[in-house]
Amino acid sequence: MRLRDFVEEFATASDDHSLAVINSDQPPTVTRMLDGLFSNQPVDIETVNRALAEEDVIQLRRDGHIVAESRFSDLRDAILAVNADIYTTGVRSLADIETPAVIRDLERIKFHVRGYPAASKGKLLLIEISRYIESLAAEVGVGELHAGFQRLSRLTHERGTRRAYDELVQTDLSIHVYGTGQLDIPTSWHLTVHADDASELQRGWFVIFDPPADTQIAGAALIAYSIDLKQNEWVGVWTSDANSISRLRSYLTTTYNSSMD
Repeated sequence: MRLRDFVEEFATASDDHSLAVINSDQPPTVTRMLDGLFSNQPVDIETVNRALAEEDVIQLRRDGHIVAESRFSDLRDAILAVNADIYTTGVRSLADIETPAVIRDLERIKFHVRGYPAASKGKLLLIEISRYIESLAAEVGVGELHAGFQRLSRLTHERGTRRAYDELVQTDLSIHVYGTGQLDIPTSWHLTVHADDASELQRGWFVIFDPPADTQIAGAALIAYSIDLKQNEWVGVWTSDANSISRLRSYLTTTYNSSMD
C-alpha cells in the first residue's frame, strides 16, 4: 500500500453528482467561473429557474437528491473570486475559512486538477479543502493533525502556511509534518517533523485531522498525488470516514516513524 493507492481506494463515490444553481443573480462571468472550476470533473453543473424558490442558491445533488445547500455568493467568495495566492500570502487566516457545505460534501470523488500554469482555478478545490481541515483542527484544538508539504521548507517559506501553523501550534493538537529536505522549526513551535526523501512524499499532498476517539467530533482527510510535477497535475480525494482517516494516519506513522521534535 502506498499513498497513491489511498486516492484510488477512497474514491468510491458511484452516485451521479451535480451542482444545481437555483435562480442565480450572479453575473454570467461568475457562472462561467463555476463551469470552469468543474470542467472535466465528475460533477455536473446545471442552472435552474424556479418560481417561488429562493434566489442565489446552489444545491449539491446525489442521484437527484439534495444533500447540501449553500448561498452561491458564499461559494463565489470562498473559491471563485480568489486565487491560490490568498493562501500562500497569508491574507486569509484559519478563522476566516468558511468552506461552503456544497464543496465540503463532495466526498469520495476523485478530482483530477491542474494548477498554474496549466490552469488557474482547478487546484483551488484541493487547496480550499486543505485549509478547511486545518481550520477544523484548530477549532477543535485536540487530536492529531498530519500534513505533507512535498518540501518541508514550504511550511515556513510560504507566509500563509506559516501563519496557519502559527495558529495551530497554539492548540493542544499533536502535529506531524512530512516532506523532503530540512526544516528550521521556530523555537515556539511544538510539532514532530518526519523528514524523508521518499518519492511519494515528494509527490504526496495530504492533510489529516484525526480527533480523539472518545469524542463525537468528525475528522477529515485529504489525500492527493501528483501525476506530473512539472505540469502541476494532481489527482485527489477527501473523506470524513473515521476508518479511512485512521488507516491513512496509521500508514504514515508506521512508514515514516523516524522523526524529530
